[in-house]
Amino acid sequence: MGLIQRSCIRSIHGLLASHRLVLVEGPPRSGRSTIAAQVAAGAPGGGKLVDARKPEGRAVLADPASASAARLIVVDGAGRREAERVAAGLSAFGEAGRSPRFALIGGPFGRTAAGPKTEGRGAAALDAPIISVGPLSLFETGSASMRRLWLRGGLPEAFMAASDQAALAWLRDYAAGLAGGSLSAWGLPRDAAFVAGLFEGLAASSGRAFNENAAARTLGVSRPTIGRAVAAVERAGLLFRVPAWPTRDDMSRDDIPRGGGSTGAARVLRSPALHVTDSGLLHALNGSTPTLEAAATATSWTAFALAQAIAALPSEASAFRYASADGAALELVVAVGGKPVVAAAIRRHRPGSAERAVSYAARAVGAPERYIVVLDGGNARLPGGFVVTGLRAFIERLASVT
Repeated sequence: MGLIQRSCIRSIHGLLASHRLVLVEGPPRSGRSTIAAQVAAGAPGGGKLVDARKPEGRAVLADPASASAARLIVVDGAGRREAERVAAGLSAFGEAGRSPRFALIGGPFGRTAAGPKTEGRGAAALDAPIISVGPLSLFETGSASMRRLWLRGGLPEAFMAASDQAALAWLRDYAAGLAGGSLSAWGLPRDAAFVAGLFEGLAASSGRAFNENAAARTLGVSRPTIGRAVAAVERAGLLFRVPAWPTRDDMSRDDIPRGGGSTGAARVLRSPALHVTDSGLLHALNGSTPTLEAAATATSWTAFALAQAIAALPSEASAFRYASADGAALELVVAVGGKPVVAAAIRRHRPGSAERAVSYAARAVGAPERYIVVLDGGNARLPGGFVVTGLRAFIERLASVT
């Protein structure tokens, strides 16, 4: 398999048309250097690619205002300090001046108010949009690679490995590197035992609410320490959350859907579900399994399918999960304009009927479209208004949801 073109390249160039500085961040080994090369290659007239860790890159960063405005400057291996230096240099040109343009790839940069995926302290000083990139997606690898992407995950070196066994070995080394300090820049402590234990706990509870109190007791730290560490893993893009479908007691808020028939607050669980973003990493964190096939579970399929589905949603759509104390559950509820549109259960194997718990949850939410998402489905119809569909077809539906 040849080099995979990353889907973020078009977005980066689009932002560069109206911004002097664009920042691209992602977790370690997520293909950031490849993205830097593709951004430079796709720039009009060809961009200049430098590495912030090498002499040429350091020379450019020492005086960014003196760079030529004729070519895009792409800086690989950049962090917050380099971003601040470039932002300060470009500020000398004022609003109307023709200035150099920079794309800084690396991170973390902190976040800005320049888009839906940006937030955090220190934003005003940078005044630059941040694009968050992660593992390879199904859109990038192609639907023919779905099973391979699920088993190996989307970290490029694992996905492109010579065999599943080589991919598993690389992923286990990667997990060891995370514990060894490769996420320290994102806010995780350089404490191998703590970080390894944290990731093991996150993997064990992937797809459910994470019990921070229990993790704190197990790891011998305070609950706030666990909360900060989980937030750091999420900022790095290795963890994502699906918020709970709101109860009627939540309906006074302005930022939640108003549609649907969700049950009272005493029955609907309010905690978000946390998922390990990369299914290959999730498999590697299950250290007792000898192969990727053995490590593949319904939990990892759910995390994989959710990550791909949520990435396909248009910006006006929101994703939730539904779970009640009596066991009714849906892995995904999609709302648009404050109303539930799609309800979906995600299953590894094709069911013969919709489970009672799933049917109850779908009625409680009130979404008109109901799906059970499997690896491969033929749009079979089940009682209760459910359609069994493959992930590819489901993603295509979500991309056009209104």
